[in-house]
Amino acid sequence: MRRAYSLIELLVAFAIVSLMTAAALPRVAAWFDWLAVEQAAQRVTLALSATRNAAALRGTQARLELGQDSLRVDEWTDRTWIPVLRWPGATFQGVTLTASNPTVAFDALGIGVGFANTKIVLSRGLHIATITTSRLGRVKRW
Repeated sequence: MRRAYSLIELLVAFAIVSLMTAAALPRVAAWFDWLAVEQAAQRVTLALSATRNAAALRGTQARLELGQDSLRVDEWTDRTWIPVLRWPGATFQGVTLTASNPTVAFDALGIGVGFANTKIVLSRGLHIATITTSRLGRVKRW
């Protein structure tokens, strides 16, 4: 004689699994928001470091253009800006980027030029990461 599960037993098991999934779903969504903001913050921090290093290593000015769709590093040569590096922007991961100054520039010594003190805020859902740069080129994450 074969024993099988009844329809009621299967429905109860399905209801328990559904309740557990519904309880865990907000945590999973919050974790994905946190992960996306952290990755975008790492990308912005990397772009700031690459811009400062490009200026210092090549002995020229370099700037970082902070956009929603791209992060672009340009180098000043022969009275014009030439693109050097490019990364996808914050919208690549559904993150909103807000910057007090959309352009951060460094001179040949790696020191900020113009409005170098910049506050960059990355957000998605309830998660927020703040990056600040100083005139001396220091980067701090909050």
